[in-house]
Amino acid sequence: MKKLPMKIVIEEWDGDGAIRIPDEALQELELDVGDAVYLIEEFVGNTRCLVQSKKPQIADRIDELTETWDGARLGNAPEK
Repeated sequence: MKKLPMKIVIEEWDGDGAIRIPDEALQELELDVGDAVYLIEEFVGNTRCLVQSKKPQIADRIDELTETWDGARLGNAPEK
């Protein structure tokens, strides 16, 4: 199932910018109050975006393919 983008408004909180994360976004990421999230700058096509993630960086697809290839070469290919 493809995730749809969610509009989140930057609000003011004690003179600073604040992002209120809607409950549905927290539920989708299986997050609760007190959990850490990261906003990562990514490009979708030519558009610069902020992506919300539970990990500090998003793995590059090339890295994933290289790991799979290296595992297959060493006889550690993931089972299908």
